[in-house]
Amino acid sequence: MSAPASDITKSQLLRILPEESLLRRTSPSQSSEQGLNTPSAFLQGLGSSPKDSPAIPRALRSLAQIIDGGLCHRCGSCIGICPTKVLELDKEEYPKVAHLSACTDCDLCVRVCPGDEFDLNHFHRAHYNTDAALDDTHGPFQRGVLAHSTDPEIREHSTSGGLVTAILLHLIETKQIDGALTIGSDPTTPWRGKPMVAKTKEELLSTMKSKYAISPTNESLAFVRENPGRYAMVGLPCQIHGLLKASELDPRIKERVVLSIGLFCHAAIEHEAFEVIWKSLGERASRVRRFISRVGKHPGTPYVELDDGSLYPVYFGDRSGYRPSSIEVINVLYRLYTPVRCTTCFDGLSDFADISVGDPWMAPPDRSIDFFKGWSFALLRTARGVAAYDALQQANKVESFEITRREVLQSNKLMASEKRWRAFRMIETHRRQGKPIPRYYPELKELPRHTGVQFVKTEMHILSHLFCFLPNVRARVLQFMLAQGYWLFWLNHKRRGLRTLTRDYLTSLRTKLFGRE
Repeated sequence: MSAPASDITKSQLLRILPEESLLRRTSPSQSSEQGLNTPSAFLQGLGSSPKDSPAIPRALRSLAQIIDGGLCHRCGSCIGICPTKVLELDKEEYPKVAHLSACTDCDLCVRVCPGDEFDLNHFHRAHYNTDAALDDTHGPFQRGVLAHSTDPEIREHSTSGGLVTAILLHLIETKQIDGALTIGSDPTTPWRGKPMVAKTKEELLSTMKSKYAISPTNESLAFVRENPGRYAMVGLPCQIHGLLKASELDPRIKERVVLSIGLFCHAAIEHEAFEVIWKSLGERASRVRRFISRVGKHPGTPYVELDDGSLYPVYFGDRSGYRPSSIEVINVLYRLYTPVRCTTCFDGLSDFADISVGDPWMAPPDRSIDFFKGWSFALLRTARGVAAYDALQQANKVESFEITRREVLQSNKLMASEKRWRAFRMIETHRRQGKPIPRYYPELKELPRHTGVQFVKTEMHILSHLFCFLPNVRARVLQFMLAQGYWLFWLNHKRRGLRTLTRDYLTSLRTKLFGRE
């Protein structure tokens, strides 16, 4: 006669679960090998409740619940903080259990998670000595600059002006850091990002160009914990949040990561989008050696480098003349493949980084500024961010143009505002529906209310993301856009061009009348 579950030892129960298991549900696309929409074993447990399954580590059950509730950013923080290497990445960049028996149930993986909880006011006070202002789209900053690397190769081959690469390379060459946590390209799947620690100029240059697919940078925090030294980190807002939480949990991370560079972010993009795009390349997909997210500057067009060294456009390669730019297609992908957790994140400009960097979506503030030649827009937020940038200027590694506060607040205003109001709307909706929501405060305070024109804008923006919540349909929509949507892209291109001309004219007129301030 078998013993009751309560009498079975932990070691006996642990052997019932495999050493390696997914923490997330399997999706319909995986049904042939793992079952249709099957909950993780850590959600099912071995009994009807956690009380009946005492041997399943509580931390792993909590982590599975975070993932199942749509709160996982896939930032990699839980993997980077784990002291016994229990976790690894699955193919969708979620954490999975790789070594169950190594789990000590220390709970660090849950405590570090910025998707489940990020105490906004706590970190805002620690960084800026003030409470956070929820309606502030740009966050605190000391200076705003437009800049580009003075190295022509870096400027040419970077996404914008090469500022991030210039900062990191200067720090490496002057021995101020031993490496930079960043994202390179996966050698087997070129569109995928691969977390890495770049320690040489060659490694750093290989990481240039934007990576739009979800990439868990904070996985590399494990390297920082295990290898004494000084490091800089480049990450999205959620990854910067994870870095801050990890720094409070492990003093080695706080001591060793001496500079954080945050990237502007509207949202990450699910891998399925790039799988669909790759299939649209037909037989050329097997010949791709490198994916280049942008050829040309602001906004640039994506190409792939084939095995014979030639470049081929990713979108509508058989067309001549106009081709959709990177940002024009990315805006479609956002409306189809924004991850659930990204819809409840309102940090668009990396408010907690030392330096925040992105494209300059603004009217040129001076006739000498030609964005089509490659410029980066940066917010210098903290003292060590300012110090790093000033040292770069003194070494003549960057050409810089200071912009006014008004100009700063106009740059990237549309994206930052859309993301912030979308998040407020989604958080309130999820809360009313009883769905899990991220905890940005110990007690959720009232969010800014949508009224008037802002209400209409937000509702239209949410409606444009309808297919993000229809995963069984969105692949067909994207396939249609890639095959038959050329003229829709062209019309949108003309609309965007008219909007840009209007913006630039009105800004120029205002500057003539009232000055740049």
